[in-house]
Amino acid sequence: AWQLDQLTDKYMDAVTSFIYGMSMMFFSMMAWMFWRKGSERLFRLIMLLMLIADAQCLKDLVLFYYKGFDSTEGWYFTSAVDMFIIPFYSFVLMELVKPGWTTWTKAVMLELPFVLLPLLFLISGANIYFYILSVWGAVYGVTTFVVLFFLIRRYHRQLKERFSYQENINLSWLLAILGSFFLILIIWTLSCFVIDGGFDNLYMVCSLAIWMFICYFVNRHESVIDELKGVEAAHAEAAPQESEEEKQGLATEVQRLFEVEKIYLNPRLKLSDVAHMVGTNRTYLSRYFNQENGSTFYDFVNNYRLRYAENLLRNSESSILEISEKSGFNSLSTFRRVFSSAYGCSPNEFRNAL
Repeated sequence: AWQLDQLTDKYMDAVTSFIYGMSMMFFSMMAWMFWRKGSERLFRLIMLLMLIADAQCLKDLVLFYYKGFDSTEGWYFTSAVDMFIIPFYSFVLMELVKPGWTTWTKAVMLELPFVLLPLLFLISGANIYFYILSVWGAVYGVTTFVVLFFLIRRYHRQLKERFSYQENINLSWLLAILGSFFLILIIWTLSCFVIDGGFDNLYMVCSLAIWMFICYFVNRHESVIDELKGVEAAHAEAAPQESEEEKQGLATEVQRLFEVEKIYLNPRLKLSDVAHMVGTNRTYLSRYFNQENGSTFYDFVNNYRLRYAENLLRNSESSILEISEKSGFNSLSTFRRVFSSAYGCSPNEFRNAL
């Protein structure tokens, strides 16, 4: 029995070493990759988060081999120090759904409890501070989950007001990430109170898998910060009510651009592009699409693309992929989805019914 216990312990030590080593390699690679991507705040936050996660792995690995985590106080203190990273998760997620949200003031205020409570726990040795910190971390995580759920929907509405496409800018994948983070939060909370290497390993593996998923999508994510900053500033812009003559002139010019120049065939068309062509600001133009036409910019542009695609389906032998590209859609999947939503059938079914 004693030898079996020894073998089991060695096996668990090897598994822990492998998981931590793999995590450190991944976090180091991601820190380097996002440092190379540029100085945008989102990328810098992810880089910093990866470096912190890397340092925590190294710290845990060193403590595990030299001191072990047999004592409750040692385990609690290590867990308390690790909670410093929690707000950084929310900083990254908030920067995705609300570019420019994270500031030094907000970062310091949100990090303060995760710094002061571990210090109080270290100085006093009273477990009550660790319990308070754990509860606060769980509340913080749940609150972030709820807030982000609604902000993602708001973000997607803003995209439809500013972009004619959604590939690599929408955050539908983030909903799955939020659900996964909620599961991770439960596992992490249990690992804080259950002194068991198995729980800790489970948390590390789940966390690593989630971050692989996040980094893949964030790496593909197109920056929308310039466009969405305009949305936030729209209420602050000096935008007096247009006269009837100005409204008519705007409508005539927009109609010319779409009917004659067919600018909707540009798969990367944005509201700011049209505003520049018309010679107006994005606030006026967004109001025109939302109020005068009763549709978002995204729907307005894609209605033109659909009519163009319908004509090609009726009068050409082009493949569905070619029609998708010629009509200004960014991808075949988007074309099929938008077409099916508008016509109640796929492009192939529509053509076969002619």
